[in-house]
Amino acid sequence: MPLVKLLARQRPDIDDPAAAIAAMAVRVDGAIVTNPGANVRPDASIVVRVDQAPRGIEKLGHALDRLGLTAAVAGAVCLDVGACTGGFTRALLDRGAARVYAVDVGHGQLLGSLRADARVVNLERTNVADLDDVLVRDALDLVVVDVSKLPLGKAVEQMTERVRLRAGAELVGLVKPMFELRLGELPTSAEQLAEAGDRAVGAIEAAGWTVRALIESEVRGNRGAVELFVHAAFSGADG
Repeated sequence: MPLVKLLARQRPDIDDPAAAIAAMAVRVDGAIVTNPGANVRPDASIVVRVDQAPRGIEKLGHALDRLGLTAAVAGAVCLDVGACTGGFTRALLDRGAARVYAVDVGHGQLLGSLRADARVVNLERTNVADLDDVLVRDALDLVVVDVSKLPLGKAVEQMTERVRLRAGAELVGLVKPMFELRLGELPTSAEQLAEAGDRAVGAIEAAGWTVRALIESEVRGNRGAVELFVHAAFSGADG
């Protein structure tokens, strides 16, 4: 498979896979590859060097500010599901989070500065369905979610069943309409975007949360995709 296609599939957070490859930022099985069309095995190990601040810092930062949650982050114990390079984790730490459990199925992606931060618990190679109170030892005040391929509601359902949440814990989850609707291309119509939001809201509420807001992200996703943020509060008692 051409490297550029495999990279786009594995790392949808990268805006321009071809440019990253040309910039000598991509290693395949430990070796730098600069040809976007180079054929690689579908199971090859791909690591991308990240020199710039992850876009998620700005994306989640805007959402927290608009939702009036910035003050609530201070001193909070947080869970970042789909941490990747750590943009959401960094945004939480910048607002005073006491601890962030950074969960991602990948490995070698979290920025070195976050790996070295004593406030970050790096749970790489970890699926949201594998979480438990051994991996996440604290009761959580705030959960943020940014996953690819898996609908947001499904990730929230799995997470809710496996971690301890304080009564009234907050959730800020990113809705990616293409994955929410299980489409092969970016949805663009207002009807599709609304349907994606409705599906996410319904699934999150079914998982025991009360949805308080649904807003459009000020920062676009990969390839200019329109994305939404859901804000919800946990309806149950401490788990």
